[in-house]
Amino acid sequence: MARLPSVDGDQDAWGDILNEYLLVGHHPDGTHKTEVFGIFNVQAFGAVGDGVTDDTNAIQAALNAAAPVGGVVWLTPTAHAYRCNGGLIIPPHVTLKGGYSGMRRGLQLWGEPARGSTIHVYTTDVFLTMRHNTVLDGVELFYPEQVTQGIPIPYGWTIHVPTDQHGVTIRNITCPNPYQLLSVNADGILIDSIQGYPLLVGIKLGRVADVARITNIQFNPNVWAAAGASLRTWVQTTGYCLDIEQAEEFMVQNFFGYGYLRGIWFRENLSSTGFPGSYGSINNFGFDSVQEGIIVETRGVSNRQGLSISNGRIIPFAGTVGARTGIKLSDTGTPQGPALSISNVSFFGAHERSIWIQSNSGVRMTMLGGQATEYTNEMVLCESATGVVRLVGVRSFNGIGPRINNGGGGNVSDTAPMAL
Repeated sequence: MARLPSVDGDQDAWGDILNEYLLVGHHPDGTHKTEVFGIFNVQAFGAVGDGVTDDTNAIQAALNAAAPVGGVVWLTPTAHAYRCNGGLIIPPHVTLKGGYSGMRRGLQLWGEPARGSTIHVYTTDVFLTMRHNTVLDGVELFYPEQVTQGIPIPYGWTIHVPTDQHGVTIRNITCPNPYQLLSVNADGILIDSIQGYPLLVGIKLGRVADVARITNIQFNPNVWAAAGASLRTWVQTTGYCLDIEQAEEFMVQNFFGYGYLRGIWFRENLSSTGFPGSYGSINNFGFDSVQEGIIVETRGVSNRQGLSISNGRIIPFAGTVGARTGIKLSDTGTPQGPALSISNVSFFGAHERSIWIQSNSGVRMTMLGGQATEYTNEMVLCESATGVVRLVGVRSFNGIGPRINNGGGGNVSDTAPMAL
């Protein structure tokens, strides 16, 4: 096996041993080999990484070369950034790997110059498409031409996983200013350690199953220091963190969003395919300075497997007065609505109500423990005659209105209340 010469020996063979070692990664003329031990260096394919040269084709060439062996494409850290004027496709079984790891806030936190494994994105279309069994790891993605005030430029998805492209892993990614960060339409997805400030939508789960795992996510304007007040206002009145359409068995954990219209949005599902509604669990989460923490529309959540929500906090004090709500069930028109189990969830900040069950919602909901403070109308508003709500050991204090407003005449009980 090739090795470096020993300091204490190899005096007579120093040159031969060093040459053998260098030939592992270089041709005899000194140029880099394009592949060493299954690792494909983008610079060996012509990527410059100076922030000026368009490196799209060079990076794509490295990705294509890695495909036959299921290799790793190494986005070599540089003193600048890799510029991409076009989109990239990661072929099946290929990993695009950069030098970053962990929950980085990234270079735009303090407006630092580009460096490391950073890509500057200039295309307005989808930037990165991931095929089945691919990995994206350790990269920072930034849009230098995105505006810092007013209405943002509507770029395409930063990362897109199309239908039937299963087994994709996305982790250790910082993306300070995407318009829409990640769209997934396939099964067996792992999304881990993502930080950024998506402007319209953070993560969208289209038709996914078996099992979508989303963990260690932070969406916060502090990641992009240049974001101005009018842009933040647009996000506050328009953006949302997690958009769920048809997700069978998802797991969301350690998820935080700040300064959005909505935290999680379970979309109306009127599909004729017989899809029963999304189901899964949300655990250890926080949505701060939002108008609505979690909203469930018609058939957005299954009435069988249901939704488990635990160990979180929702601070819905922003947005339109009268609409500021922790959890809103707006599944109007369904005789038997979503099944919800809520435990140890706290609602605070000046908001109208912690839970709002709109008319004709057939929700079946239990809430165990947790607390609600500073609500100005009521803790729970039930406008539905068919809703079933069970509160057990829920604490309330500093609220102006009543704990329960059962104006719809639903089946509501409040056991062992703790009111201060």
